[in-house]
Amino acid sequence: MRGRQDGNAPVVVRPSRTGCRLVFWVSRGGVLTVPRWKGTIRSDSTRIEGLVAAADVADAVRGSDVLRPGGDANVSELRARLEHAHDKRFGARLTLVAILLGLALVAPRRALVAGPAAIAAALLLSALGWTSVVVFAALTLLGSLAPVRALWLFFASYLLVLAVSPQTQALAMLGPHPENGGRFYGVTNETETLLLAPALLLGLAAAPLVLVVVAWSRAGADGGGALVFLSSYAWLAARRVTSNRLVVAVGAAAVIVAVALVLVGVDAATGGSSHVTRTIGDGPGAVWHAFTHRWSASWHDATATPARTALNVALLAGLVWLAALGPRQRLLDAFLVGIAVSLVVNDTPHDVLLWGSLQALALRRAG
Repeated sequence: MRGRQDGNAPVVVRPSRTGCRLVFWVSRGGVLTVPRWKGTIRSDSTRIEGLVAAADVADAVRGSDVLRPGGDANVSELRARLEHAHDKRFGARLTLVAILLGLALVAPRRALVAGPAAIAAALLLSALGWTSVVVFAALTLLGSLAPVRALWLFFASYLLVLAVSPQTQALAMLGPHPENGGRFYGVTNETETLLLAPALLLGLAAAPLVLVVVAWSRAGADGGGALVFLSSYAWLAARRVTSNRLVVAVGAAAVIVAVALVLVGVDAATGGSSHVTRTIGDGPGAVWHAFTHRWSASWHDATATPARTALNVALLAGLVWLAALGPRQRLLDAFLVGIAVSLVVNDTPHDVLLWGSLQALALRRAG
């Protein structure tokens, strides 16, 4: 990733459009270099300066211009940050579970604000280069005291961070796991689920802002998340028109498909590019393949170990129990619709069930 050459490194070569050759050198320490390129390599697919996915090199071999020179990342520091964030994520998640569960039982309204507060805390720590779980917990608890209307400011600020500084989210304790090579930027299933209830709390007026945060390729770039939020908002909107649940379900489904296609079309037409726009652009076959791949990944995620399987079954049972309780609650129903859609279109059901159960409990108790 640095602009230096290791003469003992293996080489990957491709012919360019001009007939020249682009040579990649990989040092024994895993640093990717290109002779005559200055600085670290920039990658459009990771949006993290100095970090290159294996697929980037493969694309470059095939002639793609996904990589370019001129970055100024400190690769050693980047590696250390990736490792520190990885080491702290489990502790941060466990701490957040305790905070959300405690608040859901004693102050459920605060629990609905705690999800965005936790994301904001993780972003602040990432911007400062810190990975302290204690500070993360303190900031999350402090942020949970903010009024509900402060969520407007959060979503606007979150949009700015995702669009202007994707690396801040990528290296945070909550968010993508770039060190695993799966997701490098944007909104993940975890953050998406933590934001669903707060977004619904703001009502339909917040839908345009929230959908831009989640779905825009220069921000959240989360196609599954777009369908999740659209389904919840469509349910809310349809319930205002009729109380017939069948009509609501059919109407909501039609709205979801139409608006989702419009969003992707506008995004692509304005120069946006992500795995979502590329998949839709490749046609129905690519979309179907993406869904079947996610269903397979979901099954493996949900049943990775006997303990995880048992926990996921318990969490799902808890959601079903909350859904069956009376009286009906409009926001909770819309939230559960979104969670059901998330379990179909996303590929990490454990995250969806875990954070969804905690948020559903808070919504039920908040009334």
